[in-house]
Amino acid sequence: MMRSLKREPQKRRPGGAARSRAPATDPLLGAIGKDAPFGFAVADPELRCEAMNPAFARMVGADPGEVTGRPLPEVMRGASPALFEGMRGVLADGRPRYRIPVVLEVGGETRRADFTLYHTESEVGGARVVALARDLGTLPPALGPERSARLRPEAVAERMARLQEVTAALSAAVGEEEVAQVILGVGLHVLGASGGSLCFPVNGVLEVAHAAGSMATRDGTPGPLRAPLEEAFLREEPVWIGSADDLRARYPGLVPAGAAVSEAAWAALPLKVRGRTGGVLGIGFAGTHAFGEEARSFVEALAHHCAQAVDRSRLYETQRQLRAQAEEAAETRELLVRELRRTLRERDESAAVLDALFGNAPVGLALLDGEMRYLRVNAFLAALQGRPAEQLLGKTLPETAPRVARADLVHDFHEVAEGRVPLVERTVVAPPRVPGDTQRTIVVTLFPVAVEGRLIGVGALAHEVTGQRVAEQARRHVLGVVGHDLRSPLMAITASAELLASGPLDERASRSVGRIQRASGRMEGIIRALVDYTAVQGGPGITLHPRPTELSSLLRTVAEECEAAHAGRAVRVIAPEPVQGEWDGDRLGQALANLVGNAIQYSPEDTPVEAACWCDGDDAVVEVTNAGAPIPPEQVAHLFEPFRRGDDERTQRRRGLGLGLYIAVQIAAAHGGAIRVRSTAERGTTFSVRLPRTVTRGRAPAS
Repeated sequence: MMRSLKREPQKRRPGGAARSRAPATDPLLGAIGKDAPFGFAVADPELRCEAMNPAFARMVGADPGEVTGRPLPEVMRGASPALFEGMRGVLADGRPRYRIPVVLEVGGETRRADFTLYHTESEVGGARVVALARDLGTLPPALGPERSARLRPEAVAERMARLQEVTAALSAAVGEEEVAQVILGVGLHVLGASGGSLCFPVNGVLEVAHAAGSMATRDGTPGPLRAPLEEAFLREEPVWIGSADDLRARYPGLVPAGAAVSEAAWAALPLKVRGRTGGVLGIGFAGTHAFGEEARSFVEALAHHCAQAVDRSRLYETQRQLRAQAEEAAETRELLVRELRRTLRERDESAAVLDALFGNAPVGLALLDGEMRYLRVNAFLAALQGRPAEQLLGKTLPETAPRVARADLVHDFHEVAEGRVPLVERTVVAPPRVPGDTQRTIVVTLFPVAVEGRLIGVGALAHEVTGQRVAEQARRHVLGVVGHDLRSPLMAITASAELLASGPLDERASRSVGRIQRASGRMEGIIRALVDYTAVQGGPGITLHPRPTELSSLLRTVAEECEAAHAGRAVRVIAPEPVQGEWDGDRLGQALANLVGNAIQYSPEDTPVEAACWCDGDDAVVEVTNAGAPIPPEQVAHLFEPFRRGDDERTQRRRGLGLGLYIAVQIAAAHGGAIRVRSTAERGTTFSVRLPRTVTRGRAPAS
């Protein structure tokens, strides 16, 4: 596209000739623009002027040499905003705009013009808008009544063609927004109007729904033209205002005295359909306007088509909403049906799972209501009570519980049902199934059963532990008998060996007495471990007699004893300073001996065992470390359980009870301490004992 209407001749390029057509074309275009009787201007997307011919400059009162690069709204001061809105519309959609009326104030005179706008592309790229302006103030006067009468049929035909253009566009509009775009776009164009608005009542107040051009408002209200719009709506009749003077005369209080009003004309027409007014169409014209009979008929016809299109769009929207609601309701109904079916299926599956859980559980299960009546009972619980499950349903807990435990179970039930405790576990002794047989031991657990925070009953779980209890009692009895009853003959053997060792013996007899003493020592250790185990499991526990003790000296004594008991092995003690505390020295020495002996047993014979002790605040810490293969991770969790032994070959050759670490951890717990273990291939295995330096007299808790 041209940068200006007159270009300089194109210069020849170095090494080549200029194009042959440019020199001939540019002067021709410049001459056309210079001598054209109509205005011609070009603007970029920001509406900055790129070119303007003299006729356009005279029309707007500007100097052609000073307008390049200036915004057109600044050059054409006082022009209707509808003109610049039309330019932006052309740049946006590429559609031309025809005969846009504009009133210009130039040199103190009012000049009328109409503008035609169209879109083009610049040769350097980018959209441009071209404005062709016709100065209506320079048209020759009318040619007389005969000429006007002859031209009237042509004008009527032109207006009918324009109305058909609007009607065709309205017939394609579906929603209210599309109707407004047609009326405020095509409709205003065919009328030659500068602006328009569509107003509808909202809660009894007339508000602007759509507006364009000079009648566009920012706050959605009719603005200063509320009076004619409301009059047309209330009286249901058109209001015609041909000039600013007509506006002052019709509404004296609308315009303050002395206030300037730009020269314009307005029309407000009610939108009536089936005898009911549903809104108002407002139309504005630049400059004065004579609303003759033909002009009024044309505008009223446009308003009639607008009213029908708005009504049709609203009916369409209502139908669309009803259809959408019906489709949504159908989808919701289908969704609810599917959800109901899924819920019923899940309920059936849950009920089947619950039945299977109750029926196949290897323990007794029951559900009792708030009155302690059995709602559900499985076959296992019924077998424990020696009757069919059907006979238990509906009966109460006091009716079915053993007499000796009845009161306790009823008390436990109320504790759980009233929320005082989360669950209760009680051991119940029941009569034997066969007279003369062992009494049965049953562990009963009661727990609340709630759904969404609402208690629906109390659950009962029962399992028989008669066999385990009998076996445990037998084991404790045997261990107790072994631990206590073997001490007397062992003491006799030990005393006899010591007596023999005190007299003169030959080498063979001395070795025999030594073997007897060592065997007696091992038996003493085994018996002591069994007694301690029995005390922890079912007796009084490990009893302590705390007294002031220096831990580093105790550790050295234990190390020397272990070195003497394991010939050829070394135990290195690291104790940089005394560690004072109040402990049971005998019991603590027993625990340390178990740890050091364990380290010797599970380490290579050519490696030393390291034992260290130090103070750590209010605690004392002892660590026993040995080299060798690390303890497998799966065995670490079971190291301190009773009767647990490692899988090392040497431990298999030296059979033991597997109570050493168990007794050690119980002694540490009795002192309020604990034992931890860490084992890696790089640093070996370390047992760490942490003890408070002051201990309260007590006994170890059973574990």
